Amino acid sequence: MNFGGHLLTGWALAQCRDFNRTEQRVITLMAIAPDIDGLSILLPGTFEEWHRTFGHNIFFGFTVPWLSLLLAAPGRRLLLLGFSYLAMLSHFLLDLFVTGWWALYPLWPLSDWMILMSLYIPEEIMKYHIQITLFVLLVALTVFLYQRTGRSPFRLISDRFDNFMITFITYPFLHRCAHCSSRAFYCDKENGGPLCGRCARGGVGLRH
Repeated sequence: MNFGGHLLTGWALAQCRDFNRTEQRVITLMAIAPDIDGLSILLPGTFEEWHRTFGHNIFFGFTVPWLSLLLAAPGRRLLLLGFSYLAMLSHFLLDLFVTGWWALYPLWPLSDWMILMSLYIPEEIMKYHIQITLFVLLVALTVFLYQRTGRSPFRLISDRFDNFMITFITYPFLHRCAHCSSRAFYCDKENGGPLCGRCARGGVGLRH
């Protein structure tokens, strides 16, 4: 599964209970934490060797969720720990069944034994059917949760950033250009209201 899919999965898990923002950040972080070995892409020639190694094994998966206890409030430690493990498990399961053409080394570094799911499920099925379908479902779930709770994954950063991004994403669907009725991407309240890209580039009413 791609990084965005893991993030949306972790965020969705964090909406299952009345977690505060810090707890939601922890759970979401656990869902993407194994991809730390993917940072090897920054070092030329090392990604193929290190991807899905030190972040994708049972030792990492068992120990890292315990770090969540450092940020857990008294009386909520077991709850947060449990969801941290669920988020971590979701990462491994998604990688196994959605992007299984990449091998997993669950006993790394003690063993080179690997799990390669593409030996059982054709790569084309995982890549063009399972992965795309599941990602679309995750996006749909994110939209549903936003409509239900008024929160989006952007809120993990801040309320202000959340409001900005939601407005930016939804504005073209909610407004039409005041001059040509195309979908609007800009707002010039003082000199003409909503504007499409063409009218904005043409200088119709837009002031920066």
